[in-house]
Amino acid sequence: MELSERERVILAQLEMLIRQGRSEVEAALTLNVMLAGDEQLVGRVVDFRHVIAEERRTFAGGKALFDPEDEGQAWYSGPSSTDVFWPDLENSLLSDLSWAAAVPSLDEASTDIVSLLADPHSPKIQTRGLVVGFVQSGKTANFTASIAKAADAGYRLFIVLSGVHNSLRRQTQLRIDHDLIDRHPARWVGLTDEQRDFGKPIKALPLLASPELRLIAVVKKNVSRLTLLRDWLKDAQKHGGLDSSPILIIDDEADQASPNAAKNPELDRTRINERISELLALPRVAYVGYTATPFANVLVNPADAKDIYPRTFIYSLPKPSTYFGARELFGQAVSEDEAEAQDEPHDMFRVVPDDEAERHSLARVRDEGPEITPCLAEAIAWFILATSARRVRSGIAKHSSMLIHTTVRVEPQLSYIAPIRAYVKKLGEDVAQGRFEVLRLLWESECEREPASRHEVAALLFDEISPALAATIDGLKVLADNGQSVDRLIYDDEPATVIAVGGNTLSRGLTLEGLVSSYFLRSSGTYDTLLQMGRWFGYRPGYGDLPRIWTTKQLADEFEFLADVEDSIRTEIERYQTVDGASPLNLPVRIALHPRMQATAKAKMYFAVKGDPSYSAQRPQTTYFDDRDEEVIDENQSAVRSLIESVKALDIVEDQQVGRVVLHDVPVQLINAFVESYRFHEDSEINSKLIAKYIEGQRAAGVLESWNVAVIGVRNPTRTIPLGLELPSALITRSKLKRSSGPTRAVIGTLMSKPDRVADLIPAAAVRPSTTDRELQDLRDADGRGLLVIYPIDKNSQPKAGARGRVALDSHGDLIGVAFCFPSAKSGTEPTQPTDIQVDLSGVGFLAADGEAEVDGEYEDLDGWQDEVDLDHG
Repeated sequence: MELSERERVILAQLEMLIRQGRSEVEAALTLNVMLAGDEQLVGRVVDFRHVIAEERRTFAGGKALFDPEDEGQAWYSGPSSTDVFWPDLENSLLSDLSWAAAVPSLDEASTDIVSLLADPHSPKIQTRGLVVGFVQSGKTANFTASIAKAADAGYRLFIVLSGVHNSLRRQTQLRIDHDLIDRHPARWVGLTDEQRDFGKPIKALPLLASPELRLIAVVKKNVSRLTLLRDWLKDAQKHGGLDSSPILIIDDEADQASPNAAKNPELDRTRINERISELLALPRVAYVGYTATPFANVLVNPADAKDIYPRTFIYSLPKPSTYFGARELFGQAVSEDEAEAQDEPHDMFRVVPDDEAERHSLARVRDEGPEITPCLAEAIAWFILATSARRVRSGIAKHSSMLIHTTVRVEPQLSYIAPIRAYVKKLGEDVAQGRFEVLRLLWESECEREPASRHEVAALLFDEISPALAATIDGLKVLADNGQSVDRLIYDDEPATVIAVGGNTLSRGLTLEGLVSSYFLRSSGTYDTLLQMGRWFGYRPGYGDLPRIWTTKQLADEFEFLADVEDSIRTEIERYQTVDGASPLNLPVRIALHPRMQATAKAKMYFAVKGDPSYSAQRPQTTYFDDRDEEVIDENQSAVRSLIESVKALDIVEDQQVGRVVLHDVPVQLINAFVESYRFHEDSEINSKLIAKYIEGQRAAGVLESWNVAVIGVRNPTRTIPLGLELPSALITRSKLKRSSGPTRAVIGTLMSKPDRVADLIPAAAVRPSTTDRELQDLRDADGRGLLVIYPIDKNSQPKAGARGRVALDSHGDLIGVAFCFPSAKSGTEPTQPTDIQVDLSGVGFLAADGEAEVDGEYEDLDGWQDEVDLDHG
């Protein structure tokens, strides 16, 4: 459908009238009058607008788990030439070299999100959405862009719920001021400011009377503040002030404090959740939560229409190309033989021995006082070196930070200030006297382990940065940031070089500018809390080679596990997007379990049910091996030989291909027998019971009765192993990851190469680097059979030349790796076990994720836990 030039002019007029506050019907009637009753012409333009809006929402819905029935007719066709707020913000971002490359992605994602909201002119608005980002990935920029576009499109009143700490609320307020309010001070009314949370602004009616004005408040999730906001809005509603003022609530860190964590959430609510639900009960309110850790949000009771369950949409933000997160840190999920240099893990973790970590325990610090242990001393020295290197590279001083996080308790945090200052002073004296030996050795060692060339920045010699060390030390500030400290972490126009000792206030939402060194010992029992503590994720333009993290091996392993959890929850959302009729209400998101941690605080898991893993469209594979247990090694080899012997007894012909042998149409009984006899490592993500149970569940639905088996090899093997095929099987190479492996396990990372996923269906050469996961899965779904892939692994496997982070496998025998490729399960064939999780929450208050003490729904201090008491009620 094409428009003439005149019709395009009329379309622009229509958009302008709608942007001024009219509904589409009212705008069309106005145009009819202006055009002397040419209803046919106006109708054609309106129809065209509907088509574009529907295409826009369909496009956005294709990237989200979305329920179109929850929102009514599509209405948003994207930014318009008559818009004010977004074009100005976009131009500002494009002029900033650090942002320009990210603007197209930001523009598309924010347009998607606005198109998933309800029409601001609807008489009733009940949008409940969730946007899933990455830790420190620019969620604030996304919701600011979404606010700008929603303001252009007709939303009038904006409420940003910004965490539970003053520091995060202040940081968010400054961004809103800079990106929105200060650009159009005559059009925006700020109900809060940098120093002032929501208090008692003037009456709402005068502010809401002008359709040109937009109102915005950045409010901490605190009962007192939310009560004042609720009462202010109810007063406005009572006098009709909200009739023409649709509201958009942005809930930043939506998994913190917002979900109902009452002892019995079917009967009661925590007070913060109650206040939010009261805001959502207003007749025209769209709610969109933002978080990098959505575990608590997807476990909210979906049957409670008053709560924040994202029944309208769940949107997964794309990962920006310059973002450095958990997957980049630990390496991409590609097999060793496919890995390029950029896929390899980065050598940025430094292991703190357990005995040193114990010296920073609460009991030890209280009894003996804090001390500058060897790894802490090294982390401080590295902070000074890295900060100096940044200054030399850029030629100017910029914000630079170090995080020290050993406990959530306030008193020990404060006690570290003096010894850290004393150690920094000692380093300053060494530099002044020209005693550079320790610093030089550290710099050269670190530059060798994580070269600047991997990050496309200039390498620096120690002699190039040493002249800057004295200035860095002279300007260095040491502080504790918690609910009791007077000297707080504040970044302003003056570049700050700061070592921040803290806990909760530094571990969620707050951006630590220029973070290059972290000494991190605080463990957590929940996924969300631990992931949020990863302040080292984010953007490091010009200094991507410099961040380092000192932590225990256990914590490093847990962060690596959570990298896989992050990937899996986004994969779940993407998988459901292709299921007909899928919506957030009828397709629950599955969350993988960990033997030591749980997804979120127990109180937030009341409505969770334990379910068996779904392997629909999945590729579970062995990445952990008992490389020292000769009995296990022999049994797994025997399991393969037994399988092949049984297959050959059925006269199934070997399909000899380049680098692999395929056995077609193997009965599922033989696959089950192999699964039962194969011994998985105890740390593996899969085991015989889980795989067998899923297969049997699918068989009950009449599928997975027939399988294909592929034995993977190489063209010119160094060694072979007899497995019962016509020819000895070539042994492939898989070395082990140095950091993750240990005395009782070899960890190889991803086992399966991309062509192996369809080894039974098409030649390996037909799978190109550009072939997408979706295309390969479509082939598997069309075939309908499962695929078992067997990998005989050479015990003497060596890393590829130049590979980083890997060492020789050095196993006690040739290993057998296995992988499974499953077709997508048909709807209704994946039952869960409806076993409600029962939790004992007796005691004073409910202890949420590691120190988030929620007493009667309001975050306060409790027995020394670090959290803020809101003292400013004005």
